[in-house]
Amino acid sequence: MIRTFVQKDLQYVIEAHIRIYRNEYNYDHSFAEFITNGARRLYQSVGFEVKGVRKQMLSGQELTEEQWELVL
Repeated sequence: MIRTFVQKDLQYVIEAHIRIYRNEYNYDHSFAEFITNGARRLYQSVGFEVKGVRKQMLSGQELTEEQWELVL
């Protein structure tokens, strides 16, 4: 079972991307800044919507195709 995403997971995702791309492609700190800023913007823009979709799922409401994409 996949657990629910929590705020502290965001930092792990950011650090993992930075580490993988630094090791495999020798990317520097500018890539780290790019990933950090992008991931935080994505979380801010989608995070609230995902929470609303999960509430719909728990209440038994049907979801649209776009809403399912947010959950997956």
